[in-house]
Amino acid sequence: MELSYVDRNRSATKNQLLFRTLVGLCGVMMLVSGNVREEAGAAEWSAEPSLSVKGEYNSNLLLFNGNNEVWGDWTSPALKFKGSTESLMVEGNVRSEFVHYYGSQNRSLTNLYFPLRTSYRWDRHTFNIEGGFTRDNTLRSELQQTGLVLAFTQRSVWTARPTWTVGLTERLNWQLGYQFTDATYENGLSFGLVNYQVQGGSSSMSYQATERDQVQFTGEYVRFETPAIQQHWTYYGLGASTSHSFTESLIGTVSSGVRFIASTQDIAGGSLTDHQNVWVYSGRFKQVFDRATITVEGSREVNPSGFGSLLQTDRVGGSLSHNLTDTVTLSVEGATYFVTPLSSSTSRTFPQTRFTSVSPKISWTFAEWWSLGVGYSYAERAVGALDQWNFANSTFVTLTYGGPKWSVSR
Repeated sequence: MELSYVDRNRSATKNQLLFRTLVGLCGVMMLVSGNVREEAGAAEWSAEPSLSVKGEYNSNLLLFNGNNEVWGDWTSPALKFKGSTESLMVEGNVRSEFVHYYGSQNRSLTNLYFPLRTSYRWDRHTFNIEGGFTRDNTLRSELQQTGLVLAFTQRSVWTARPTWTVGLTERLNWQLGYQFTDATYENGLSFGLVNYQVQGGSSSMSYQATERDQVQFTGEYVRFETPAIQQHWTYYGLGASTSHSFTESLIGTVSSGVRFIASTQDIAGGSLTDHQNVWVYSGRFKQVFDRATITVEGSREVNPSGFGSLLQTDRVGGSLSHNLTDTVTLSVEGATYFVTPLSSSTSRTFPQTRFTSVSPKISWTFAEWWSLGVGYSYAERAVGALDQWNFANSTFVTLTYGGPKWSVSR
C-alpha cells in the first residue's frame, strides 16, 4: 500500500517545516556567534573537505533468503566545519553518499548526513543543541541502533536534542533536556514499516565525587507515536550511573535503571492499554595503550522502531584499534544483538532475533592527504523460533582524499 496524495503532501509540509526550523536555528546561532565574536574579540572558523570512493562486494545484501548478491560503488564527498569563540562553539558535517548497486539488486541510492552540534557557555550555564538530518537505508544507522534487520528501503530522520546545564557548585551540575525524532520511510507501508515520532524530556544531576569518580542520577519521560496504526507508547523511569578512572588510560562507566512502559491502541469507541516494566543497563570499559585502544561494552536499551513497536535490544560488543606503524592502522569492531519486541495485547510482535557483525579493516596513509582502506565484514541474522539463519560476507576497498584544512582566525 502506498501513501495517498494527501499523506505525501502532509509529509512534505512537515519536512519543509522541520528544515526551516533547523535553518532558523542555524541563523540564530550565527547571529549570536557574530555578537559573541565582537564581544570576545577572538574567533576561529575552519572547514575540512574530503572525498571517498569505495568499491564493495556483498554476498547477501538483504540478509534474507534468496539471491541477494550485489556489487556496488560509492562516491562520498564531505565537508566538516567548525567555529568557536570563547563562549560559542558550532560544528557539523555535510556528507553525501551516491551509491549504485548492481547484480540481484540494481538500484541507485543517495544518502545524506547533516549532523550539527552547538554549545554556548554563559557564567554557570551551558546551552547545547545536537541534531540534524539523516537519510539512509534501514540496514545502516537503524540496524546499528536496534539490531533489527528490516525491509530494505530509504529512511529520513530529523533529530533535535537541546539541553541546559547549570553548574550549581564546582562539582554538582543539574541538566534539563528534550529530545525530538521524526522518522519517515520511502514506501514504508508496502514494506510493513510505519512512520513515527519520538518526543521526551529528561532531568539529571551529576556529581564529581573525586578526580576519578563521577555519579549521575537521571529521570526521563518519552512518548513514541505511530499514527498510521493509531498506536502510541509512553515510558518513563529512573536511572543511575557511575564513571571511574582506574588509571589515566583505563576508564569504566556502568549504569542501571528501570522503564515503566504503557502501550495504547486506539479502537472504535475507546482504546486498549497494556503495561510492563523493563530493566535497562549499560557498561563500557576503555583501555588506551601507547599504540592501541581497546573498548568493551554491553547494554540493554529500549528503542523505537519502524516495525511499529518498542524493542528491547541487548547488545555485547567491542573494538580494537592498533597503529602498526605511523602510517598503517589495523582495526576490528564487532557486536552481537538480541532483539525482542516489547509485546502487549495491542502491539505487533515477532520471535526474538539475533544479529551479529564483525568488521576488520586495515588503513594505510600513503601520502599527506591520501589514504587507502581495505576491509571485510561478516554479518549473521538468526531467528531460532522460525529456524531461519542467513549470513553475508562483504569486502570493500576505499580510497580517501582529505584536503587541506581551511581556517580563519580573528
